Amino acid sequence: MNQDFDSPMDMDADTAKKLFNHGAVLIITGVPRKTEFGIDLCSYTIAENFRGVKMIPPGPHHVWCAATGPYGDTAPRVGFAHFFHEQEILVKEWDADNEELRDRQTKDPELEKLRIRENIKSLDSYLAAYDFRYWNEWRKLTDTVSHQTLERCQPSLGIIRTNVELQSCPDSERPRGPLNGAQPALAAKLLNNENDLLPQLKPVEGTAPRFSVVPDRVPKDCTPTEISRHSIDCIEACNELLKSFAQPQDLIEEVQLSFTFFLVGYSIESLEHWRRVLSILSHSEDAVAKYRILFMKYAEVLVHQLPRLPEELMEPSERNTVFKDIRSLLVNLSVSGLHKSAELLTKKLKSSMNWSFEGLLDEDPENMPVVVNDSN
Repeated sequence: MNQDFDSPMDMDADTAKKLFNHGAVLIITGVPRKTEFGIDLCSYTIAENFRGVKMIPPGPHHVWCAATGPYGDTAPRVGFAHFFHEQEILVKEWDADNEELRDRQTKDPELEKLRIRENIKSLDSYLAAYDFRYWNEWRKLTDTVSHQTLERCQPSLGIIRTNVELQSCPDSERPRGPLNGAQPALAAKLLNNENDLLPQLKPVEGTAPRFSVVPDRVPKDCTPTEISRHSIDCIEACNELLKSFAQPQDLIEEVQLSFTFFLVGYSIESLEHWRRVLSILSHSEDAVAKYRILFMKYAEVLVHQLPRLPEELMEPSERNTVFKDIRSLLVNLSVSGLHKSAELLTKKLKSSMNWSFEGLLDEDPENMPVVVNDSN
């Protein structure tokens, strides 16, 4: 926890008054004592008189709760993302059945907000101040995220969970018949891929983040020559990914949002999306040359994201695909002329994560791609 509800935060009176008058306010009701609660990188332990958070800076924010059991066990985080506007009042209430925050169940929510605004000073002692010790770092992690992108990418039901809810596929979609000569292709596939023996599950509608589709680095059904070409430089996958955006650099909003969904909400699907984008952007020298502004901003974003990776992704080894992708990205930035971007990222990784990339541009014959020609 960053702080308990009752812990003070150093701030002069003039600054506090300005933030109180212009910041947004989150009101929550009914949350049990000792529940873990957080907004962005700030976190609190809910006390008896806790009613929400004041002085929230305008912009994208991530709010979460984690219920605590009678023996001190804590449930997974469940939360939501919201783009707060200046002086906005947002009201949520505790859903005891699902142990999560939900929209206020009242006949006239706007009237309730009006009454809260009229009496906001009387609520001051019940509201925790947004912890501005973490604001600069949060702003660096979300500085490009717009209201429109947040609304587009968050789950349609509005709740961000560690894992999306899954359901079995309909019976009509299950394979039929024995795995014998009538279905040799399917039988061979199952023998080679044990995952296909697992139940076929899909996300419950509205529970998964709605990020853009990331194409495969190497498309399916490629010839051996095409596999070699895509493995060496996946420019076509980059082009396909960027078709979803009005401008190439708009992808950065989604990169930042997916990372914060994981960082704060522990969303596994969001981390997977972030890693798939990294895998595509890291393996195309042609894409760096074509989308220079995008890659300059991407390097800046990674400077703030990578030191916050989970511990298992921080190992500087060949077993870590993130480390390998970053090394490839640094090579492509360097050979494409973005030396300052490569240098900035390299220095940050050395100082904060002890990742060293000496001799980065030296070609190792064992790591060189093997070009395969089609045989006639």
